[in-house]
Amino acid sequence: MIKNLLGILAMAAIMFSCGNKEQKKEEACCNKDKATVTVDKVMRDMTSYVDENIVIVGTVNHVCSHGGKRMFIMGENPDVAIKITPSNEIGVFKKELEGSHIMVTGVVKELRIDEAYVADLEKEIAEGADNEAIHDHSAGTHEETEEAKAEKKEQIDAMRTRIAENENGYYSQFWIEASKFEVKECDHDHDHEHMEGEEHHHDHAEGEEHNH
Repeated sequence: MIKNLLGILAMAAIMFSCGNKEQKKEEACCNKDKATVTVDKVMRDMTSYVDENIVIVGTVNHVCSHGGKRMFIMGENPDVAIKITPSNEIGVFKKELEGSHIMVTGVVKELRIDEAYVADLEKEIAEGADNEAIHDHSAGTHEETEEAKAEKKEQIDAMRTRIAENENGYYSQFWIEASKFEVKECDHDHDHEHMEGEEHHHDHAEGEEHNH
């Protein structure tokens, strides 16, 4: 009886040890760089990260179908997402990234929107130009239909309302301009990394740089 009990305890200890090793292996894969930050942490105080180069991890919940110029990654809260734009070296993002857990390296950018900016934006829209300010996570209409024009006008009106409500006379939009990203495949022993100046074959075509 005692021998059987000891045998069971020994087996349980072995299984527990193996389980811990597998858990640590997965944690090491998804959090390979201890310097990484989460979406939730960055979103709590975006201003402190402006112009800083960071490494951020999150899940891709949307890639803009209009040329792959923007994607959004979320943390634990699916209603909160950070916009990511590609550097010239990366090119564009593909829709196949949606649902992937990724690690992004890039610089946090800030766009301050005031009345002068909105006035210039109206002129750009009238001329048919694309603009970063009207591409947040909710804005996905790109074709110049009457509905699209009405949507843009609503966005302009909303911008002016936010400016009027802010004592600084402006409000800020933030995003990350990525210099590289990695798709984290924690069920495997390798990652796919996309770096500046490096050829890659994971359906990430080259494209143009988008300045703001």
